[in-house]
This record gives sequence, structure tokens and C-alpha cells, in this order.
Amino acid sequence: MQQLLRAAMIGLMVVTAAWPPSADAFYHKQQLPLSGCRGYHSAKGIVTYTNSLGETGAPDGQRLVIVIENVALPPGTELLVFVHENEVGTIKLDKRRGGRLVIEPTFRQPAPAISAKSFVVLKLIDGT
Repeated sequence: MQQLLRAAMIGLMVVTAAWPPSADAFYHKQQLPLSGCRGYHSAKGIVTYTNSLGETGAPDGQRLVIVIENVALPPGTELLVFVHENEVGTIKLDKRRGGRLVIEPTFRQPAPAISAKSFVVLKLIDGT
């Protein structure tokens, strides 16, 4: 009986330790690497999605940041950015052939969420 009670106490302590410190605080961060294809193999980047609520030191809300670099196109080239086949914005390449897009939610539109199965595609304005 005492061993069963001890096992139950350990299980309760493990479950309690895994519980979030506050029901009001929530923070989630997901990152996906980007890599070039079709003649742009040296291009790379990262997509970062964060969602926070009530976390101290972090603003509340969602945020999607897409950073690209080493794209073999001239500076000033605009690229369309698609997340899950939906166009979400554009990135204009800087003089170092990179750029970034930051998407924060508006009143009508949340920032698109990403997961490990998500896909992000960048295309030239003409669709290539």
C-alpha cells in the first residue's frame, strides 16, 4: 500500500511539474529552414512563427518572420511570399541579396501559423 501511495505521489509530482506556471501565460515558437531550388541552390533562410499571450518580456500576439539570404538575383528584385499557397506579402532584395518579411496580426487577419508540415514558397512576380 505504501509503495502504491509513493508511486501515486511521484506521478502527481511529475504531472504538477509539467503544468504551466500560469494559465494566463502561453508562448509557442516554431522555426522552419528554407532552402533554394531550381537554379537558386545557394539561397537559404528561416521562417519563425511565435505566438505569445501574457508572457512577461514578450508582446502578446502572433508574429511570422521570414528571412532570406544569398538569393542569386539582382538587388531590388521583389519576391512574392506564399504560406500554404496563400500570398502573404513581398520581400524586396537588398544590396546583399537578402531580405525579410514580418507579419503581425491585424484586426481582421491573424498571422499565418506554421507547423513542421508547413510550406513557404517564394516566387518572382511573374510566377517563376
